[in-house]
Amino acid sequence: MKLSEIQKALVSSELDGWLLFDFHGLNPIATRVAGLGGAHMMTRRWFGLVPSKGEPVWLHSAIEAHVFADLPGKKIAYVGWRQLEEKLGSILQGHRRVAMEYSPGGAIPYVSRVDGGTLEMVRACGVEVVTSADLVQAFEACWTPEALASHRRSARHLDEIVQRTFHEIASSVGSGRSRTEFEIQQFMMELFRTRELHAEPPIVAVNANAGNPHYEPVQGKSASIKNGDLVLLDLWCREKADTAVFADITWMGFVGKTVPTRYDDVWHAVSGGRDAAIEYVLGSVREGKILRGCDVDDVARAFIRDRGYDRFFIHRTGHNVGREVHGNGAHLDNLETRDERRLIPRTGFTIEPGVYLPEYGIRSEVNLYIAENGAEVTTSVQDRITPILSQ
Repeated sequence: MKLSEIQKALVSSELDGWLLFDFHGLNPIATRVAGLGGAHMMTRRWFGLVPSKGEPVWLHSAIEAHVFADLPGKKIAYVGWRQLEEKLGSILQGHRRVAMEYSPGGAIPYVSRVDGGTLEMVRACGVEVVTSADLVQAFEACWTPEALASHRRSARHLDEIVQRTFHEIASSVGSGRSRTEFEIQQFMMELFRTRELHAEPPIVAVNANAGNPHYEPVQGKSASIKNGDLVLLDLWCREKADTAVFADITWMGFVGKTVPTRYDDVWHAVSGGRDAAIEYVLGSVREGKILRGCDVDDVARAFIRDRGYDRFFIHRTGHNVGREVHGNGAHLDNLETRDERRLIPRTGFTIEPGVYLPEYGIRSEVNLYIAENGAEVTTSVQDRITPILSQ
């Protein structure tokens, strides 16, 4: 736990403390901020008060005292709900405003980790509860230098896996073999396994299936990939170390030697929206402007709207990236949620606009990182739909 840094942030935000809470892993943010490893089984409610001054206080079940033994600060055990509520009130006595993982109106669901009943319990102790959204971003979503290095390595793996996959599709089609979306997905998963990377099954979608942003190929029900198909690959991975963070990309290909011009209009709308968002981020960071996730979403969406495809762009422009592929920092979102958080140094995120028509869908996804002194695109940027059979 970065106690001194957290306390400095609490003072500057005029907060008396950060009240961490978890039950059965519902709030992994609290667990990570506290520094509790994943090796322990925790099945009871616990609170951790990090005050703006003084030592932390941990309120935990008596049967789970060993879990908190190595944490800095004071430990208080409770037995039963009566003691829990009584001792929570004692801990919070004298505190006026505390932050918790809650978002007013549910505006940022990634921060809404504390249930309504627990909020009522805390408020009954006479304190005002405010959102911890900015604290979460500063102390849970920021990358270390080691994390950034791992992200760069994962990005290189993704580039290589995309090219290996396109070659596999070309080889299969050229030899007359019929490979399905599911079989190509499993081919990609084997590449992740041989590289010892942590990855979930990627999206492999052709034609109309690519018009479903979260299409999942299923064995026995996925489409065959053949000459003349438009192919969408969405893949993400990270190294297995605890400090590693994800890289996440989407790449488009066409099974042929020349990409038909009928795809050009949509591709230029999508890639243009992507590039407009990239330039907005890079320019804002360069000029020292306030940069919010919702504003970047507006930029990409406006570009696509001007080309007549806004009703087919049905998701946010991008998401935070961390130890989870959808991290807890600011998202590029003013559609699904109202994410008005600033994009801050040492955080990474995707830019991935898409247009989804009944016949096909096109998405392009890159990753960006904001450093202390600038911003950069950390993954390859696709400049055109790849003609797979010319590989």
